[in-house]
Order: sequence, then structure tokens, then C-alpha cells
Amino acid sequence: MTPNARFAEFIKDITPSETTVSNCQSAHTNVRKALMKDEKFRGRVKRVFLGGSYRRSTAIRPKTKGGSTERPDVDLYVVVDGSPWDSDPAALMDDLYAALNRARDDLGITAIKRNRCSIALSMSKADLDASILLERQDDDLYRIGNRNTGEWYKTDPDEHTNWSAKQNTRCSGRFNPMVRMVKWARRQNKTVSRHPKSFALETFIAPHIHETETHYGQLFHGWCKNFVEAYAFNRMLGMRPSLEDPAVPGGNILAGVTNDEFCAYYDKIAKHRDDAAKALAEEDQDKATDLWRRIFGDRFPKPKQASLSTKSATTTMSPLSFTATKAAPTKRPAKFA
Repeated sequence: MTPNARFAEFIKDITPSETTVSNCQSAHTNVRKALMKDEKFRGRVKRVFLGGSYRRSTAIRPKTKGGSTERPDVDLYVVVDGSPWDSDPAALMDDLYAALNRARDDLGITAIKRNRCSIALSMSKADLDASILLERQDDDLYRIGNRNTGEWYKTDPDEHTNWSAKQNTRCSGRFNPMVRMVKWARRQNKTVSRHPKSFALETFIAPHIHETETHYGQLFHGWCKNFVEAYAFNRMLGMRPSLEDPAVPGGNILAGVTNDEFCAYYDKIAKHRDDAAKALAEEDQDKATDLWRRIFGDRFPKPKQASLSTKSATTTMSPLSFTATKAAPTKRPAKFA
């Protein structure tokens, strides 16, 4: 079986570096300060907070293209007062866009655009999606707006963070690393689209992860096996399942995922299950590594090779030999216990 130390090395490698995390924190802090200083917009802002995978400690290292590392993606939420009955998502997002644009030079923004539910910023050290949230309503949930449809959706990024932390505690700190492994495998093995991704993957993992398994290869294989068994009927029907939002009662995390997207991802996990099973059973670690790399790509580490000095000592050491000459008896008296 592949040593667990190899998985520990892999997980460390795909975890964002301290520099990356620091860049994310700096970007978030600078944007928050800029919004709180903006004379035209600050009166509407109740607070600004970080969300997403960096807040939940489930992010993976940014992609590398052409030898250079891309900027990390950061989710930022701007909370304002208002009711979904008398607030226009497009108007509020336009106000947020204008405030960010006024701070463009100070923040080092190289590009800014309006998306469906957020304002996307490209900055020198991070990319950031800033979303407007209406303060908690009577049901104690936030609302996030869609500028294209004018709708407000129930959400709670704070509770998503709390829920994710509880899963990590339940699994003795192995949930977050497992999420990173699954996300990395998702990045390495593209299907018809990027979906399901991010928090949807976390909600897929939580009910099917073994709480006490400590070997990450076994943990990953076990999750793949449980996932395939749990959703076999959905795959047979060609329909995505409904996955309840842990923060929003009655909400479906997979509402934005199509049937084809789910089925393509299901088939990929079934392939991962089979490759992982073969890798775990393989005694030749070079062959096992090839199987793991089908899932995780070339960043999965190769087996450690014996050092040159060790090899040299092994090859030059003479076999034991015995002389025909009798050993001379010792002059010292024998000792007794």
C-alpha cells in the first residue's frame, strides 16, 4: 500500500502557501477599507466579510499556466440593509461597482466587471468576487441578488463556514485535506463543465466520508465507493440528486447543476474508485504512483529513492566469509550471569 506519508506530502503541496493566503487576506482587507472610506457608499455598508473556500480552509493552490502562478480567487460579501421586496439587485450592484471603480487606482485593480451575482475584480495579487448581501431577514438568512432576473436568493455564507468546520472536527481534522484532494482531482479531470465545484463538493463529501479512517488513500477510495453507491439510482435515471443546503432549509445546493454535468462527474468518480482500488492493492510503488497520478496528476509524489551512498554501501559490501583457522582461546576467565 502507498505510504500515508506520500499523501501527507501531496496534501501539503496542494494547500495554498502562506504567501498566497497572505495575498488573499491583504486583498480582502484593502477592499473592505476602501468601501468603508467611500463617501457615497459607506453609509449603506453594515459590514464586509470574507467567505468561500479560503474562509473555510478548503482552498487548493492556484493554477499554474505557462510557468506562472495565477492569482487566487477570493469571495467577499458586502452586507447592506434592505428588504427583498423593495431592493433592486442590479441597482445595488451598480452602486458597489461604482465604489470599487472609484478606488481602482488605490487597490491596483486591473479589470472590473459585473457578473450575475457579484462584481469580479482582478488585482495584482488576487482575483476577488464581491457580492451584495441583504442583512438577515425574519428567517435569519441573508439574501443574495441576481442582477439578470431581479431575484433574491436565501443564503448564509457564515453558516457554510461553521458547518464545514464542524465536519472537519467530526473527522478529526481530515475533512479539509480530503476536500482538497477531491477538488484537486476535479481540477485534473475535467468533464462537460466545472460543475459541481467548491461548496457543492464539500456537501457531497461530508455524508460519505469515513470518520475514523486515517490513511488518505483508503479515505479517498472509500469516499468514491460510497459516492457511487449512494447515487447509482440517480445515474441510472440520468438525473442529478437534490442535495440539501446545510444553511438553508429546503435549499438545493445542486440547483445550478444540470443532469449531464452530474452524470459526467459521477462517471469520473467511478473511474477514480477503480484506479484507487488498484493503486492500494499494488505492491510495486512505481505502478501504484502511475495509478494515483491518473487521479491527481503529476503533483502526486513519486516513491522516495534510496540515497546514492546507501546504494553504494549495499553493492560494495562483501558477503560474510569464514576462515578455516581456529580462533585462539581467550586468556580471560569466563564470566557468569
